[in-house]
Amino acid sequence: MLALFVVMPLIIAAFIALLGNELPEPIKYIALVASLISLALVLVVGFNAASSQSTTWFYLIWYQFQITTSTAPLNMLLLLIVAVMTPLVITYSIGFMRVPSEQSRYYFETCIFAAAMMLFAIAGDFITMLMGWGLLSLASYLLIGFWHGKDGASSAARKAVTVALIGDVLMMIAVVMVWDLYHTFSFAAIISAPAAPAAWLPLLFVLIAAFAKSAQFPFNEWLPDAMEGPTPTSAFLHSSTMVKAGVFVVAVLLPLFAKLHLLNVILFVGIVTTIIGVTNALTETRIKRILAYSTIEDLGLMFIALGLNAVVAAMMLFVVQTFYKSLLFMSAGAIMKANDDEDRIDLVQSGAAGKPLLIATVIGVLSIAGIFPLSGFFGKASVYASAATDMPVYLVLLAVGFASSVYIFRWLLLPLKKPAAQQSRKTANFSFIPMQMLLPIYVLAALVVGASLACLRLPSYLSAYGQAAPLSLIGIAAETIVAVLGIAVAYVYFKRGAKKTFANRLAQELFYNGVFVNAFYASVAGLVVAASSAVDALDYELYRFVKMLAGAVLGFAEMLRHVENGQANSYMLVFLLGILAMVIIFAVVML
Repeated sequence: MLALFVVMPLIIAAFIALLGNELPEPIKYIALVASLISLALVLVVGFNAASSQSTTWFYLIWYQFQITTSTAPLNMLLLLIVAVMTPLVITYSIGFMRVPSEQSRYYFETCIFAAAMMLFAIAGDFITMLMGWGLLSLASYLLIGFWHGKDGASSAARKAVTVALIGDVLMMIAVVMVWDLYHTFSFAAIISAPAAPAAWLPLLFVLIAAFAKSAQFPFNEWLPDAMEGPTPTSAFLHSSTMVKAGVFVVAVLLPLFAKLHLLNVILFVGIVTTIIGVTNALTETRIKRILAYSTIEDLGLMFIALGLNAVVAAMMLFVVQTFYKSLLFMSAGAIMKANDDEDRIDLVQSGAAGKPLLIATVIGVLSIAGIFPLSGFFGKASVYASAATDMPVYLVLLAVGFASSVYIFRWLLLPLKKPAAQQSRKTANFSFIPMQMLLPIYVLAALVVGASLACLRLPSYLSAYGQAAPLSLIGIAAETIVAVLGIAVAYVYFKRGAKKTFANRLAQELFYNGVFVNAFYASVAGLVVAASSAVDALDYELYRFVKMLAGAVLGFAEMLRHVENGQANSYMLVFLLGILAMVIIFAVVML
């Protein structure tokens, strides 16, 4: 199938990287060329492929398992995002990953991830989707723990794969249950079929799996820890592609969730996750973890839109968030390079070499704050508009918009007023940032601006999934006011300096709630350990009981063994005693 060919260049490049340990320099460029070929193939598929194609994979008794690909608008949207981001991330990686011994492993894992993401994007049924879904978990685990010698990287990878495994197991169970109910794996066939009342359980499992993959409450804390991986991984997996897999699955299957009245579950989890993300971002101090919590907030907004049955609004934010969040992650990586890879809040330094990077970074910051006419404004405004008829949700979104402006300008402004303790520190040297890192940043800055025009065309492209709520002047004014107020608060509070009062410390403790989520994880783990210990104790007692019974049986058998002594007289005596006992019993009964 034509659609499957888009993954082939990346798979080939991955195995060249795996086998090419002696050629670290050519490997990176092979991966880049493969990604560009995949991008070209995606453009060909988008214009020429049919909406759905299937090919037989294998037979099991009477059933024919198929790999089904789809080039429906939602599929093509995600496929195009992955295809555009892959060469940008690989180009950035060429400048970022400088150690020769890391090249083969890094580009192998990155190409495998990109291929898995593309396969997932074009999935037209549960079987194809599961193949990409599982590979995404594996590739994410490998890339998060890439620097396994670094403190925290291995534990972060284990945490991420544990959460992913919960979702993966539930997804597989859900697929089996869906097959039992609908006797097909095809998304289109399942959506068009009458809703089976019993389908709420497998769909609930699908939801939980989507929440786990997309870092929604209560599975959100694996994403900030995943920042232990390389920055290109953060820009690729954990902002623009893999973490959106759950959003994508829910968007594709949203008609089923609507039929079975599960939209309120999606809405509730999205609201809780958004609040958790924005409050943690307000108080976090590490450069990449702030962006990770911001990503959690963005994903929560997408689920809020889906919970409101607004697929178009969710996908508009889905698209624009890709570019502004990847831009900020790459900017953070460049700043960290200028600061000797130190993951601290020194985000922007003075100096001519830093000005081009500063301009691009400011574009990303303004976009995430929702400032018109950048693409982030259209993405967030579309979500707000979808909630215009639900006033409590709308007010929550306005509060989140205000907090978003505060924390993202805190991210930008706080370093500009350096504490006295840092005045003697070495000034960041932006002249050593390679052009391979700066070029993708500039391209993404242009895409952030250009995506505003795409937002105007996107509703018509996605018209099959519903209509976007119109933007009202009152809504636009309200959203702009809260964004500007957030910027003003950030300037006054962070640029001019905030006193460390008791109220500030209390707010820090209250807002930084990631510690409570991790405590929840620890308590669940403790309950699992306690339950395992109880089962182990019960198993031991059962073993002792069975062993006691076995001993009794062996003792009885040993006693009986002595009866068979080979003496005919003994056998005759037992025989006569038996007859005598029967006669006595018979006589007693008759009397």
